[in-house]
Amino acid sequence: MSAWRLIFTDGRLLTSFFVCVLSLGGFLVWASLAPLAEGTIAFGTVEVENDRKLVQHLEGGIINQILVREGDVVEAGDALVVLTDIAASAGRDQVTQDLVNNLASIDRLTALLDGADALGFEPLDPSIEIAPETLSDILARQRDLFAQQNRRLSADVRVLQSRADGLAESARNKQAQIDGQVRSIDIVKTDLERKRGLLEENLISGDAVVQLERDLSAAESELFRLQAEQEQNLIQAREVRIQIIQTREQFAEAATEDLLEARARAAEASESLRAAQDVVNRTTLYAPLSGEILNLAYKTLGGVVSPGDPIVEIVPLETQLIASLEIPPTEREGVYVGLDVKTRLTGLDSWISPTLEGKIMDVSPDLKTSPNGDYSFYEARVVLDTKTLSDHGLTASPGMPVEAFVVSGKNRTLLNYLVEPITATFRRGAKE
Repeated sequence: MSAWRLIFTDGRLLTSFFVCVLSLGGFLVWASLAPLAEGTIAFGTVEVENDRKLVQHLEGGIINQILVREGDVVEAGDALVVLTDIAASAGRDQVTQDLVNNLASIDRLTALLDGADALGFEPLDPSIEIAPETLSDILARQRDLFAQQNRRLSADVRVLQSRADGLAESARNKQAQIDGQVRSIDIVKTDLERKRGLLEENLISGDAVVQLERDLSAAESELFRLQAEQEQNLIQAREVRIQIIQTREQFAEAATEDLLEARARAAEASESLRAAQDVVNRTTLYAPLSGEILNLAYKTLGGVVSPGDPIVEIVPLETQLIASLEIPPTEREGVYVGLDVKTRLTGLDSWISPTLEGKIMDVSPDLKTSPNGDYSFYEARVVLDTKTLSDHGLTASPGMPVEAFVVSGKNRTLLNYLVEPITATFRRGAKE
């Protein structure tokens, strides 16, 4: 009690007491309210990612042109090397001829089915490249075949039509004979009636009547024969006309089948041409990205490139600065792709090393082990902002050590940090 009495009776001690109380209270209030960023501290090294691109050729060939030299800087899409693949070009040309021939066959067969007198061809697609003389030969052969098929059909129809006309003419002639025979029969019948009357009057003998009856029977038999022959001629003429129709139908059926086959072959040839043209197009090798030419494997024209052989490498001009961080297994839960990271290059002097902003681009799914096997960790790769380094006139070398703070996005107060060990001790003690 004497100490408290002394404090409250001495003005200077009282002032000091209240200052201490207020300071402690203010600190506790600040410690319980002020947010502090929560995160993970990790260490690692710098890596420079350049992703060299190796240029190869699937089919190979003979070098026709070399358009670049070692150390040249190229843009994406620039031509690098031109190869000559005789087999690919020959294959493409053969497929092109097959396609054009099938397209011309389609035009020919369509004209035949339409009954056209002359053959015309549809214009070729501009993407189909064929030598003019080759095209002329193909079209000439199709015109000759069109004329031959037309002549053959016309000849077959003409023979049948001539036969039908002959049978019709024979039927008409038979009709004239029938008409004459009918008149003869009428005359015989009239004479027979007259002589029968005379026979009844006993003016003539019966032999004359019998002879006329025989003549009438023979005339009627001849009439029946002529009528039967005429009917046979008419039936045969109809059959020949049916043969003409069947001949045309068979010709059209065969042409239709050929047309379907030609269309199928044309579709197949079109697909084959695209594949063959792709092979020919690949004889010119283009830069897949902008960068510097490195390790040009061929420098002599006429060199043979085997399928899949490396031809040249391209090193991109724009590289990424990567920090490879070692994340302790206990901190893995709070580290994931997309988190912001603040890094410092500890390989540089602390007073000139700026803080580099970055983001986590990848976290290894499994634990990795240190080279000496002392500890395990998860690898996190961070893309760093190189602009800050360049603004300070600094460069980072591969292997340079870095210290990083992975910002989790969560906040805790200082009081939480101070009280947490105590509360953890109490929790463990309560369990025991």
